[in-house]
Amino acid sequence: MSWSIHHVNLEARDVQATARFYAAMLGMAQKDWVFPASRGYLPGSPDKLALFADGRDSHSGLHLIAPDAEFAEKNGMTHNPSLGGHVAFQVDDLDAVVARLKGAGIRYSLTGEFAIPGMRHLYVEDPSGNLIEVNEAI
Repeated sequence: MSWSIHHVNLEARDVQATARFYAAMLGMAQKDWVFPASRGYLPGSPDKLALFADGRDSHSGLHLIAPDAEFAEKNGMTHNPSLGGHVAFQVDDLDAVVARLKGAGIRYSLTGEFAIPGMRHLYVEDPSGNLIEVNEAI
């Protein structure tokens, strides 16, 4: 199966101060987040969410999000991607990943198109407790 790193999501207590740091220190340009029509609960205000797209697609690169303890519950998920940060891997067959996780008895949270237009997402913890996102273009 082919894969690539799609984005890194960092928890940011002060999203705009953190965004200014990346802009000023690394010369990164903040972009507007585009939400899918089928959007789940995702804070959209600039003080809660920032995007630094790397140019591969509209949402790959760096994501900054304010921690939200109710994020998972509001989206009917087991895992909370707004807490502690995560890396997102893009794969070409998310259903194969789901089948392997089910076969191994590993808990995961699967969403449809929810945060990024044209992608569906899965969240799971690795054996060390690191939250990872696995996504696939639809």
